[in-house]
Amino acid sequence: MNIYLSEQLKKLRREKGNTQEELAAYLGITMQAVSKWEREEGYPDITLLPAIASYYNVSIDDLLGVGTIEKEKKLNSYEKKDMELFHEGKTSERVALWREAEKEFPNEMSVIHGLMYALSAEDRKENADEIIEYGKRILEESTDSVLRGGAIQCLCFTYYYAKKDAESAKQYAKMAYNYSITVNELMPRLLEGDEAVEYCQTNVQALFDMINLNTQMMCMKGKYTPEETIRAYEFLIQLFDLLYSDGNCGFFHVRYAEFYRETAKDYLKLNDTEKMFECLEKSAEHAIKSDTLKDGMYTSFLVNKVKLSCADGVKNFTENQSGLLLKVLKGERFKLFEKDPRMIGLIEKLMPVAVF
Repeated sequence: MNIYLSEQLKKLRREKGNTQEELAAYLGITMQAVSKWEREEGYPDITLLPAIASYYNVSIDDLLGVGTIEKEKKLNSYEKKDMELFHEGKTSERVALWREAEKEFPNEMSVIHGLMYALSAEDRKENADEIIEYGKRILEESTDSVLRGGAIQCLCFTYYYAKKDAESAKQYAKMAYNYSITVNELMPRLLEGDEAVEYCQTNVQALFDMINLNTQMMCMKGKYTPEETIRAYEFLIQLFDLLYSDGNCGFFHVRYAEFYRETAKDYLKLNDTEKMFECLEKSAEHAIKSDTLKDGMYTSFLVNKVKLSCADGVKNFTENQSGLLLKVLKGERFKLFEKDPRMIGLIEKLMPVAVF
């Protein structure tokens, strides 16, 4: 508990407006002793704690930061539960969780941040005004770079997708850091050995995923033909094959399932059913691998220091990857093939693993 004593002493002294000398005189000790306490170079004798607490009119528990510790425990429990719900795609339950936390900690910015993201996952359009209110509040009241970054992202997406206000979205986007001035760029220069290698490998994974995001956005927003979109997805598949050359893709089986699923749709547009079914088979293969994933390590050369965790998969829907693919296969797009033996085989393969 003593880890908070230094912070509490400085905080209480600022609130009371007194000096280290004044506290020292009240306690009958040297000013240097008080200075050491505030620098965490030593702690008061236990017999002095009641006098210090009395001087600042607080309890000994408050002086030692017990309240802070209990608060952190509660906040950590909310964060842990949120991640469990996020992993399961239970968006309304996440909103309820953070609303409960907000009642307990109405001015805690990490709680506001959690509620903002939960509302965005539940229904960005329906919750737009509340999301914007929380995002602006974080930017006004918090100096934490992570919380501010989250607020900028939510404000950007909410103005653009929910409010259809591209200009406001762009103004918030301009507040974000660019690629070259981020913690991801700076930390590898400051770390050494395996710690540096692991950080770099995690960055490599993130950069590959950034290429994926930008390539998919190009296909969505550009006037690409089905042939061109297929080329784009084939590029992504080849790119990820380079990084995960031994087939141990971990979380990124999700990406492969998506690549092949989207490519199958374009082959359908071109009436190439053979290629379409080849891609659907590949999509199903990766979806099942994603849904039966176990914790471990990535093993390909450029990522072999990175932990492979099932908890990496978070979403705002309840289906797993097999369930998502099944919904697509049973939808209108592929209805023409519902009696095709190949489609029946795919569905039978996915059913035992699928979650809806």
